[in-house]
Amino acid sequence: MNLIIAGGGTGGHLFPGIAVYEKLKSINDIKVYFIGTEKGIENRLKDNYDFEFFKINVKGFSGKSLMDKVASLKGFIKAARDIGALYGKIKPDYVLGLGGYISLMPLVTARFGGIRSGVMEQNVVPGLSNKILALLGITVFASFEETKKYLTFSKVIVTGNPVRQSILESVSTETNEEKEFTDKNELKIFVFGGSQGASSLNKAVINMLSLLDKEISDRLVVYHQTGEHDLESVKSFYDGSKIKKYDIFSFTDNIKKYYLSSDMVICRAGAGTLSELIALRKPAVLVPYPFAAKNHQDKNAAVFSKKGCFYKIRDDENLSKELLQTTCKIFYNRKLLKYMYDNLKTIETKDSALKIANVILNRE
Repeated sequence: MNLIIAGGGTGGHLFPGIAVYEKLKSINDIKVYFIGTEKGIENRLKDNYDFEFFKINVKGFSGKSLMDKVASLKGFIKAARDIGALYGKIKPDYVLGLGGYISLMPLVTARFGGIRSGVMEQNVVPGLSNKILALLGITVFASFEETKKYLTFSKVIVTGNPVRQSILESVSTETNEEKEFTDKNELKIFVFGGSQGASSLNKAVINMLSLLDKEISDRLVVYHQTGEHDLESVKSFYDGSKIKKYDIFSFTDNIKKYYLSSDMVICRAGAGTLSELIALRKPAVLVPYPFAAKNHQDKNAAVFSKKGCFYKIRDDENLSKELLQTTCKIFYNRKLLKYMYDNLKTIETKDSALKIANVILNRE
């Protein structure tokens, strides 16, 4: 079987697709090809996985200037020709899109070429590309039940958002989790803004840490993924700060190490991140990206913060202050971590990757 996975750009789009890829490889003899862009995370990580990589040069359309939209349309037209030639050569049995503008033309080309296809929608509110694809009759694999109301006349299968096998295999036992929550000697925090980093979150965390009193800063352990742009400035802060135990890095493809090492996470609210936190039952303070399309990160976070699974804080001028208050509150009352953990346990976790793989393999 020949499978094409199309999309990426960020880890939030890429890693759920990798989870489906891993599941398919474990149950069927399959050849996988990947369509992405040169600047996307998929190009950076292609050597980590056994698939052929094909680059297309496309750019986003929504929210751009008129000139940028014209350039974008030209890129899509050229990409359609290149993709058509690729499909004629490898004859794919299925094309799986990961959502976002990068997967648009590969799926449109598949639809009009009579190739079976589907697209993943990680967020509560579907983006423009996925709305177009749904109208064309392409199956949508949704992470949230709430997505159905935005795609009323489309074929939507609620699968949940797939999580990489390496993370699922690392789920800690309940006994180990309970022990962490009662340990008052240290509080271990993992900070990250997604695969691209997040400058406003980095700055707010640095400001928060500088305001901590000695009692807390002496007993804090911080793992901080910064993104490439902020690495040096963030590292410089820690080197001269009151925080004595820390690990600073621009990006990691071994995120499970830091999930499992931490007591709590401070992060954005991308759908992929939320799925990993839920699978690992990891308490977190969510800071949704305020400029996400249709404010989708805030809507993602709201679904679970209402259930008591996570704290949700706005990314505004009060962010450092709110992070300080929340961190201090949790430091002195570890039962709050247990409260979030217990609420996370009530959420049913699905083998989302298997459900999508079964559709691809015509088993459902």
